[in-house]
Amino acid sequence: MTSIIKTRDLHKCYWVGTMPHPALHGIDLDIEQGEFAVLAGRSGSGKSTLLNIIGALESADSGSVEVFDQNILQMTQDRRTRFRLDHIGFVFQAYNLIRVFSARENIAYVCQLQGKSKEESLEIANHWLREVEIEHLGYRKPDQLSGGQQQRVAIARALATEPQIILADEPTANLDTQTGRNLIHLMQGLNQRLGTTFLISSHDPDVKEAASRLIKLADGQIVDEWSTIPKPPISISSACPVQNKPLGERVRIKLNRMFSRRRRKQSPKDNSRHS
Repeated sequence: MTSIIKTRDLHKCYWVGTMPHPALHGIDLDIEQGEFAVLAGRSGSGKSTLLNIIGALESADSGSVEVFDQNILQMTQDRRTRFRLDHIGFVFQAYNLIRVFSARENIAYVCQLQGKSKEESLEIANHWLREVEIEHLGYRKPDQLSGGQQQRVAIARALATEPQIILADEPTANLDTQTGRNLIHLMQGLNQRLGTTFLISSHDPDVKEAASRLIKLADGQIVDEWSTIPKPPISISSACPVQNKPLGERVRIKLNRMFSRRRRKQSPKDNSRHS
């Protein structure tokens, strides 16, 4: 099988003020065409961060991410946006539907972003509403749908652009057990019938059970067993380089250093006046 997603030595760190928080440490991962793979791990393990970087929603501090042999970290922002629209579908935990649009209009909207006409886009929306078994609810707005129905709309929207990859971030987190299982069954069926690659982040036992491959994450690293204790970074400075701090924090540090140098230069003069 061909790997359509490849990450190599991927690192990511978040900064909260002056405090660094390493999120990913040297992730090497290959996802093959047609997989139904699940990124599993407790909260804070790096699942969503890895998914967002693969989906070109976030940048990494170092390493490479190739999707269909294209390094998305080297793309311009405009190129990334177009790449996502043409190749990747997203399913979010909070659904992220446009509240003033009907279910049908939410799906049609992404097709119009690709340049399709309104009429063609609505036809595509109808098709995918049938695929996720809620065609009869296409006229309803999100607030008139249950959580499971909203997530089905989100899946239909993700598939409407005919992407080769679907990235789903905790898709069952806001659903009851039975609705979640129904959604998993739906996604598995679409994966098997269409050959679409699914990469899902989740700590739901039912999602993990359904995976064709389970990828275990702990403390920002891929591990073979849950009992494995990942090695921490050699140092925070190596895991979270200062140059990757937010701009405002870098400016603050630079100004503090500048004022410190000025005070040191002025201090001998001040002492001579008092002597």
